[in-house]
Amino acid sequence: MTLIADIHRVLVDHCTLVEDEKQSHAQRQRYISHVQSVLADSQLDRRTPDEVWALGWDKPFFSNVRAALAGPAVIRARQSGVFDNACEIASPEFMKDGKRGVLVLDGIKRGDLRGVCQVDKRLQRVQSYARAVPQITEAVNRFFQVWRSGSYGDDELQALAVSIAEDISVGGGAIGKVEGFGFTTACHLLADLGLPVFKPDIWVCRVVSALPSVRAEIQRAWKLGTRPVPFDFLEKKMVGPRAPAAYRRIVQPVLNALVSDVQHLAIDDLDLAPAFLRARFVDWTLVHFAISANAEISGLVRRPVDLLCGASEAVAWPRLHALARWLRDGQAAHEAGKKLLNAEKKRQDAQELPVAHSARADHVLLEHRAQEAWAAWDEATSSAWEFDVCFPDDVVRNDDAEKWRYIHAARSARTATSHFTEQAARAGVE
Repeated sequence: MTLIADIHRVLVDHCTLVEDEKQSHAQRQRYISHVQSVLADSQLDRRTPDEVWALGWDKPFFSNVRAALAGPAVIRARQSGVFDNACEIASPEFMKDGKRGVLVLDGIKRGDLRGVCQVDKRLQRVQSYARAVPQITEAVNRFFQVWRSGSYGDDELQALAVSIAEDISVGGGAIGKVEGFGFTTACHLLADLGLPVFKPDIWVCRVVSALPSVRAEIQRAWKLGTRPVPFDFLEKKMVGPRAPAAYRRIVQPVLNALVSDVQHLAIDDLDLAPAFLRARFVDWTLVHFAISANAEISGLVRRPVDLLCGASEAVAWPRLHALARWLRDGQAAHEAGKKLLNAEKKRQDAQELPVAHSARADHVLLEHRAQEAWAAWDEATSSAWEFDVCFPDDVVRNDDAEKWRYIHAARSARTATSHFTEQAARAGVE
């Protein structure tokens, strides 16, 4: 069994279990149906501006906000129809020069816009996306046309898709920078639209950074020696102007290797044959391996990480047990570190000193647990299957130089799509 197959089995067969057998079956079916719906919606096809808008308008509200906090406000706004019309959102009636327009004021007055959905900065980001929808739609449909031509291989198509994501997040091409859309959000949007990109979610980055060949490369490239890779090390490399290079260099080839593995698997109840759905399935599976479960949405009643940290799972799933321990304890140590930092900033206040001492003790203990979890994961994977991924040597570059390289790549996206479209037209594709 491969890593993705193991995780899928844990999700579908174990994380849907409850005491009642009939209810367990219903939960399992709910999860399968939800994944099928996600895959069906993510099939590559021609898209209308309305479809592109519907798949992306809510993303700025979830940026750096817990889904449990943003979700209810987004659901309320969606049900009220406030965000149904992209043209209205793009107009001054919604926002003008950073100030709330009549549509926003009316929505707040009616109670349709609450919480994150009435934060001016996020509303401006939604408007920025609304104004970019025509250009994004054009780029997606050009990509579809190129794919239908059959003239280009998967690597070329993937490079083109990543260039579109780069343009959305960095700018310089036909689309231009969409305010509030970083590289991760841009990849998420394009994955939802069926393009062959992966969402470099923080949990995906953490799982990827734990894989044997990847962590060895991170240790080598960033001169970490044999020390454990810091829990959030890779995700720090996945933000800002260096994000596309880190994605292309590490995350993309590793997830491509996982997709190749899935290619040879028969996943019960799911049809992964249509274009690029295997990539979407891999992305989905890794993201939901560690994040909070929501039974009402997906059918899961517990997180795989919580399940796998149990003692009985050490025998049944030795590698996943070790990985889950590292993810759980590493996250706890990470959060304790942030708590310690905040306490240290306030330690001048005599009343805050006990808090600082307690935070320091917690951090030391949790760091020790994380180190033990890393050792267990290292032992579990030292002789196990790992990716045979070759990484280029030029990993560390100057940030300023890289910034202009990314912008140049983004600017070339339109030229590339135009060339591909001309080739497709000559091949007789409508």
